[in-house]
Amino acid sequence: MVPHKFAGRPQSLPTGQTRRSGPPEEDCFMWRRPICAVAAIALVAVGCSDDDGDNAGSGDGDGGEGGSITMWTVYDTADRIATMEPVLATFTEQSGIEVELVGVSAPDLSQAMVSAAAAGDLPDVVVHGVELAGGWVNEGILDSAAASELVDELGADTFNESALDLIRVEDAEGEYATVPSDGWGQMIFYRSDLFESAGLEPPDSYEDVLAAAEQLNGQDGVSGFALGSSGGDGFTMQVFEHVALANDCQLVNDDGEVTLDSPECVEAIQFYVDLNEFAPTGAGDVDTTRANWLAGRAAMMSWSPHLLDELAGLFPDTPLTCAECANDQQWLVDRTTMLPLFQGPSGEEPTQFGLTINLGITTSADTESAKELVRYLLGEEGYMGFLSISPEGRFPMRNGPEAGDTSYVDGWRELAVGSGSQTVSVGELYGDEAVETIATGATGFERWGFAQGYGALVTAMYGDLELTNILRDALDGSITPEEAAAQMDESATQLAEGLG
Repeated sequence: MVPHKFAGRPQSLPTGQTRRSGPPEEDCFMWRRPICAVAAIALVAVGCSDDDGDNAGSGDGDGGEGGSITMWTVYDTADRIATMEPVLATFTEQSGIEVELVGVSAPDLSQAMVSAAAAGDLPDVVVHGVELAGGWVNEGILDSAAASELVDELGADTFNESALDLIRVEDAEGEYATVPSDGWGQMIFYRSDLFESAGLEPPDSYEDVLAAAEQLNGQDGVSGFALGSSGGDGFTMQVFEHVALANDCQLVNDDGEVTLDSPECVEAIQFYVDLNEFAPTGAGDVDTTRANWLAGRAAMMSWSPHLLDELAGLFPDTPLTCAECANDQQWLVDRTTMLPLFQGPSGEEPTQFGLTINLGITTSADTESAKELVRYLLGEEGYMGFLSISPEGRFPMRNGPEAGDTSYVDGWRELAVGSGSQTVSVGELYGDEAVETIATGATGFERWGFAQGYGALVTAMYGDLELTNILRDALDGSITPEEAAAQMDESATQLAEGLG
């Protein structure tokens, strides 16, 4: 794949739609916040559970002829909830099934679901990131049989194959843990103007990234690479996995043995340590990396497409702050290029880290009513409304209603991104070449552990985040990359043994 320029041009769309929906770190599941209270917003019912502790989502089991169910969603801000209201209201009108929508912030979702399971108060349907799928099946939270039946009914050949590969489970009642909705691939963002002036190659390899970071660092107040570097931080975990996969550093091998102490992983950690020498001062997390980019103070970074609406000046809560942007909102846009594929010296081929959003049906759900809701949200009437919440980073994982049909991808391109009178369509935001690049990249998302059937271990690692603490020690120089790799291997092995 070739690098592509960002193409957004803020303007008013004839439809007048406004779909901007909150901080992108929640969209990206770039977690950094501590556990806090679950925010619940009821659309058609009051409260999250009955007084006797029964599942509040349990309907009368009539499969679409009445009753009520509960849906938890990580798109939890007030404007996102407001965007979902008409989508679910139409579903209720058509099905007779009322839906209580509960917003739960992405950092809190895992703990909230575990607590709800212990209390016998699980929702019927949950919107969640792929990291949680395998672990939740293992813990008896997700009904893999129901998800698999629904995938088969909708047509496995209508879904993105890589999205299905990420949710396959072993030793379960069904082939799939959950039902894919949408996703995004991690990108290397880079300042093409700085690269062109310095005569540098696009940063699609370890070698080229390090060379560019060293050469550009310190020029006109610009840091070489805005890097995730905070310990105990989900953003750091994602960026490191992105870097590790590029060098074929794998979590486990085909025999299920943890392999984080491999030479490829040592090499990836060493690269991360070397790159950190050219990072901005202070801890690197989802907020600081984004702020440095929007201020024009970074030459490169690893981030998700959820940055693009802010880069286009479409989200006032995180404005463009570069000096040149005051007079020209397009200044940074015109100088930003994205690379979807990345490769280390030991990597067999370029890779792209990807994260998918899924619709899970729980083991205590009113199964038929839950299936009816998922059918609607992934079907012709409901899918575009569901994706209209933060669409800039939600590439559809279902292509169309039939095999070979791409009408859902085509519809996604027309969704509006922005706020108030400042909106663009997704297609205008990205540009045709970028959309094609994203679509092609989405067919080959890579992740640790899923291909080998170790999704539950991935869930545990993203809940534990101990690897990022070990990485932080390596960045501080208190341990060597070899020692860091050995400690990461030991940590993951212990988690795997705890899972049985």
